[in-house]
Amino acid sequence: MNVKDIKKINFFISEKKNKKIHFIGIGGTGMVGIALILLKLGYKISGSDLFKNLITEKLISLGATIYFKHSKENIQNIDFIIKSSAISSKNKEIIAAKKNNIPILLRAEMLEILMNFKYGIAISGTHGKTTTTSMISDIFIESGLRPTVINGGLIKSINSHAQLGSSHYFIVEADESDASLLYLNPKIVIITNIEIDHIDHYDNSFEKLKHTFLIFLKKIPLYGTAIVCIDNSAICDILPNIKCKVITYGFNKNADVRISCYKQNDFLGNFQIVFKNKQKLNLTLNIPGRHNALNAAAAIALAIHEGVKSHNIIASLKKFQGTCRRFEFLGFLSIQKDISNNTNCMLIDDYGHHPTELSETIKTIRMSWPNKNLIMIFQPHRYTRTYNLYHDFVQILSQVDILLILNVYSANEEFIIGADSLSLFNDIKKSGKNHVIFISDHNLILDALVSKLNGNDIILIQGAGNIDTIMHKILIKKIRK
Repeated sequence: MNVKDIKKINFFISEKKNKKIHFIGIGGTGMVGIALILLKLGYKISGSDLFKNLITEKLISLGATIYFKHSKENIQNIDFIIKSSAISSKNKEIIAAKKNNIPILLRAEMLEILMNFKYGIAISGTHGKTTTTSMISDIFIESGLRPTVINGGLIKSINSHAQLGSSHYFIVEADESDASLLYLNPKIVIITNIEIDHIDHYDNSFEKLKHTFLIFLKKIPLYGTAIVCIDNSAICDILPNIKCKVITYGFNKNADVRISCYKQNDFLGNFQIVFKNKQKLNLTLNIPGRHNALNAAAAIALAIHEGVKSHNIIASLKKFQGTCRRFEFLGFLSIQKDISNNTNCMLIDDYGHHPTELSETIKTIRMSWPNKNLIMIFQPHRYTRTYNLYHDFVQILSQVDILLILNVYSANEEFIIGADSLSLFNDIKKSGKNHVIFISDHNLILDALVSKLNGNDIILIQGAGNIDTIMHKILIKKIRK
């Protein structure tokens, strides 16, 4: 069997479910969804990763065999391999697979194979795709449409990154970071926004990144549909070149699905959706922020397009629980500052790692809790991102009251001079707009944090690396729901 043979298999109905499929890097958020779907379809799944996490625990509980090291012994009697683009050609399992003529597929190629036998709906963009995909999943499930869903984050309502459905709907988060979204052939595409990020994969050219999204949109058949955010200037740049039907959404007065009257109170966001035919929907979200209203508008545009009833949309979004690590309220933190002073701080965890995402999170907090002392514990993610967006980071990070900045989470990138956390610390400190502390050792976090509490605090855990694991270990015993 070769890759061409594999691409002909309809894995949803195949008689060949005795096939053994091995994932290299199975603990990654991009891999788990595919592994879960194939497990639920009855295939024999194994995988390798360097570290145990909640993802690997779940896969093992469902019957996957997982090795916590990379070794050629892991791939004995395997029919084919699925790997992420992050896996090096020097990986021991890749070398052994090539030597033994075991077919190797990229993660995106496997998504392509699964999608080709379904009605594909892909959600992509620089920000918001995970939350938007989660909202769509909830709406479709609430409406009895039985979709198959593969997401880049854990969907709280189903406590999973993926859902195997029985209908023709196949809803996936599509990754733009390495242009692997171009493997997919969806009938409907949602683009939430396009901004500078991951441009090291695009020869440091924002125009090439924009062009990649345009190529993706041009892959939609003429009978398909593009749903795009008209508030985003880069999307507006490529909009005239899209040939299929286009539905726009946003706060912009010209949007086909327009957000109006946005208001926010604590964790609630209230707004109105106005359609071109003047029909209106009144919405309540349990997650705040104008950016989440935009995510909801994208989901609503798709749902209406697919004939979902308005009352199902409203009910589903009102119950929407959010996505893990996307402005996730963890509870109140009880810390004894001194003998007579026990502080109770709100604790929020957020995956955002791009200046725009940080800015939206800060704006959201300031809108709902303007008088709170905002303490951000931030772990920059990747030297390339820090380098390319350095001045934006300095500007945005100067907007919190207290900043604790950890070392850059490299994600296996080489060090870049001037793109490190100490450089950020020095330049933010020069601005004089807030109090910034450089944390060189995780063991120093708690003491630094406690020293800055005033009893009226919001602590924001911010970043995409391992900061959530670090902070969980430090604070878990102090959190009360």
